[in-house]
Amino acid sequence: MNKDASVHKNSGHVGRRGTIVPSEATFRGNRLDDCSRALAKECGDQILIRSAVAFPTDLQAVRLKVQVGIDQLNRGEGIPGEKVGAELKCVSAEFHAKKDGSVCPIRC
Repeated sequence: MNKDASVHKNSGHVGRRGTIVPSEATFRGNRLDDCSRALAKECGDQILIRSAVAFPTDLQAVRLKVQVGIDQLNRGEGIPGEKVGAELKCVSAEFHAKKDGSVCPIRC
């Protein structure tokens, strides 16, 4: 088998709407099925794709945490909105700086 045939056999393609479609050999080798869940992570100039398992979220537990936070705010407890906003802006700026490889413009 020549090199071009080997590359073609193991390569996938990008479908409509940006869907990544791995080759059949990749599917079989990683025990993936149609519509399997996967995680994609950017690693330099490559993309790492791993199979993933989704776990259902306990909505009642999430609702309880939200209610606890609302109760704290109603009692005047918790973190002031301005402080939360500043922290979120800082986290966002650090994320984008790391993603772009630049220096974070906001001093946190």
